Amino acid sequence: MPFTPPAALKPGDTIGIVGITRWIAPDTLDQVKALWESNGYNVQIHENNYSHHHEWAGDFKERAAAFTQYWNDPKINAIIAARGGNRTLHLLDYIDFDALNDTPKIIMGASDLTALLNALSHKKNMTTFHGPVASRYAGSGAQKHIDETRNLLEGQQTTFDLYGAKTLNEGTAEGDLIGGNMCIFNYLLGTEYLPSLKGKILFIEDESEEVRNIDRMFLHLKRLGQLDDIAGLMIGGFSDVKNTGSVPFPYSAEDLFKEYTKGLDIPVITNAPFGHGQHLMPLPVGTRAQLDVHKNSASIKCLTPAVKLS
Repeated sequence: MPFTPPAALKPGDTIGIVGITRWIAPDTLDQVKALWESNGYNVQIHENNYSHHHEWAGDFKERAAAFTQYWNDPKINAIIAARGGNRTLHLLDYIDFDALNDTPKIIMGASDLTALLNALSHKKNMTTFHGPVASRYAGSGAQKHIDETRNLLEGQQTTFDLYGAKTLNEGTAEGDLIGGNMCIFNYLLGTEYLPSLKGKILFIEDESEEVRNIDRMFLHLKRLGQLDDIAGLMIGGFSDVKNTGSVPFPYSAEDLFKEYTKGLDIPVITNAPFGHGQHLMPLPVGTRAQLDVHKNSASIKCLTPAVKLS
């Protein structure tokens, strides 16, 4: 059953920025607020963004409370995580999912937010969005990120060109979109926070990961039978891959992509335009989609609405 989409974003709506993981500098928050407001939206910054608990915007309880407050606030139309980080896997234990309003709301983030996006989708049967965190809307390329985000969240666009993608397997697949950061996603497998991947279109990306760990993560997916169960695979940016062992690992990430997808009768692309690098095209987690992969092009089309138009 398709996940329930949230109401589409529209000019004049209020976007809430919450420090779900790390805090970011006040001047960066000011830039983000100014840019979104220049595009016709209101921005409300949760006070927890100014709290410092080591690198995080408060401890687990404080961040869970901040997220819950904005989620349950009807005046907040969308939540964008301030920044990525780490330990969101731990944060899941501090969020009372039953206490969250059942009315779907836009929530967007990436990287470590993969844990919350997928858990929330699964627990509440609603669409969430893997896309730019607030810090992406400051500095070079910020307006491009806003334009891509608006196209999806306002419901202006339903088919997206996966520009720059490289084809490993051609074909067409239909299924619910699911995924995010590969490392975090792998740690959700087998837990209460993730559904079966059978028939899903999986998208994955990562950054600063040891190539030997990428090998282990793909092997884990394979041994669990998940690569045989998915309908399609979108591999995004794997930036700044490390190979720092005393004995260099003899394969590249690209070698591993080919090795683990060889023989799969599903469409597969690499270098899709989402990840920690320059490109982070937003994708709706839970939306049923169609992945079309040809020799020199690829696209993703939403078959069920990512957002509900009024």
